[in-house]
Amino acid sequence: MNKKTNALFITLILTWLLCPVFAQASVGLKEGDWIEYEITYTGTPPETYPQTARFEVQTIQGTNITLEIKTNALDGAEIITTVTFTLEDGAPDFIIIPANLNVNDEVNHEEQGRIEILGIEEYTFEGEKRELVYGTTDDLDYHWDRTSGIVIQIDQTTDTYTQSWLAVNTNIVQMQASDLDPLILYGVIIVVIIIIIVVATLLFRRKK
Repeated sequence: MNKKTNALFITLILTWLLCPVFAQASVGLKEGDWIEYEITYTGTPPETYPQTARFEVQTIQGTNITLEIKTNALDGAEIITTVTFTLEDGAPDFIIIPANLNVNDEVNHEEQGRIEILGIEEYTFEGEKRELVYGTTDDLDYHWDRTSGIVIQIDQTTDTYTQSWLAVNTNIVQMQASDLDPLILYGVIIVVIIIIIVVATLLFRRKK
């Protein structure tokens, strides 16, 4: 191989190796997206733990996300916090992961390390069929919406209590269902019009 061929070969190898990394950092949310949770417990959880929670995306710049988190604790306290993170480093407690991950892909967290996507399963949210990806770390089981990357359910079991977070309301499903690329929409309309014209022409000729 000459030098140019070697350089091209090395470039192709590096591109192949780096592509999965970039794919894992795909953001599936938009600014203004929000989701609400209800949290249930058994046993004796700490009184400062939340009984409801709401996440709202404030800003997105590349893979940097700023999220507002509102919680109402078991003791009645309302807490509002704002967190900023990158998908490469991982969101707090894995509450958001990159979109469209597959089995055996990994997600990262600065403190908790990496966990593997163990599987994909279907679920229905607000009447729409979607896909979940799931994984586990320590005593926590996570289920995320595959398209958006937002957590849908978290289950934890300890020696003194269990807790389960479950998404109960969101704008994400409606936004993504109606967020059709205008070019695609126009293309569909044009195809339908062409089909109608062709059918009408054939019928007209047949009548003649």
